[in-house]
Amino acid sequence: MLSVAGGRRGGLARWVVLVLLLAGAGPAGATGDATWKIGVMGALSGPKAPYGVAHLQGARLAVEEINARGGVAGRPLELIAVDDRGEMGEAGPLAVRLVTEEGVLALIGSVDSGVTHVLAMIAVKSHVPHLTCVATDPSLTRAGSPWTFRTLADDERQAAALVEELVIRQGRRRLALVAGSSRYGRMGARTFARLARAAGAVVDGPHLLPADPAGWFPVVDRARADDPEAIILWTLSREGKAAAGRLAALGYRGVIAGGDGLATPDFFADPGPGIDGTLVTCPYDESNPAPAHRAFQQAFQARYGRAPDSFAAHAYDTVGLVAAALARLAAAGVPPTRAALRDELAAAPPYEGVTGRLVFDATGNDRRPVQLARVRGGRLALLPDRSPDRRPAPNGRGAAAPEGPP
Repeated sequence: MLSVAGGRRGGLARWVVLVLLLAGAGPAGATGDATWKIGVMGALSGPKAPYGVAHLQGARLAVEEINARGGVAGRPLELIAVDDRGEMGEAGPLAVRLVTEEGVLALIGSVDSGVTHVLAMIAVKSHVPHLTCVATDPSLTRAGSPWTFRTLADDERQAAALVEELVIRQGRRRLALVAGSSRYGRMGARTFARLARAAGAVVDGPHLLPADPAGWFPVVDRARADDPEAIILWTLSREGKAAAGRLAALGYRGVIAGGDGLATPDFFADPGPGIDGTLVTCPYDESNPAPAHRAFQQAFQARYGRAPDSFAAHAYDTVGLVAAALARLAAAGVPPTRAALRDELAAAPPYEGVTGRLVFDATGNDRRPVQLARVRGGRLALLPDRSPDRRPAPNGRGAAAPEGPP
């Protein structure tokens, strides 16, 4: 089941007041409804929509498949999706409505790190489990909230993988860094610069792209000026395409690399100049031959007419993770409160999904190793020595693995 609600304009002060009211508002967490309600928040419009739409599509497919199998303990999942447009001012009122009016058992989102921080604040105030499968700001899970979980590698782990490859393995010491104007761009670039310098690299930048695209080329030109051995683009797809194209026009022959903001078909499937050969962090292996993963790819292609990307796959697994936790609660006869669901997620056994084997650390962060890939002919080709554990899920798609270390 799926319903989609649009956003509404709201200032920062408005949602802060709403957050403060949550301590005494809304349902206690148990639900007597006929469905298990899950709220999904993401940018379904605006410049970050390529991430938010894929995120929603993956979550929707998971819900449809689970419901086709009879739901969880005989009750269907209901997905309530809202469009935050990737703007922090939208997030508060929407999340409060999901918690207090819709009575969702869990919140999934958002695709923007700033918006996700708002969700994390509301989650801890209202005691609602919150999972993000796109936002990579490391501080989200380092803030100490027991209510927020992340189901993909954060920027610290992604940046470390790029530093290991570029600086340690390839010996590239002169780097330039271009960052987008979003929180994702600024925080990710700061993290990469710190780790690269600690590894002995000289990092020029970050050179920050302005919000106005008219100002992007001069910034890229400055990053290219000293002919660095590699230029890292910690940007979203639109900015990354423009920067890569500009570097190609300037005749740049060094390595172009970036974080998972570029791991979307909106970037790697573009035939424009400078994109082929780009090195990116790749949280999702589309070549995984496991039967469960192949079934997911086929189902997604049939449902949406295109192949799934990392953001769709991680959202699919996140819904599956929540459903598996609810199933364990039901099997144990535990009332399905928000607090019980949070505790079950925190203590969950490793989860075998289409993106690999998921297990949380003590902060609720994804512990899986980061993969790297190159753009080749409109696809992401995983580096051979970065391939993940490709064991298929023993009990089919989205099955929980036995208890034990990852």
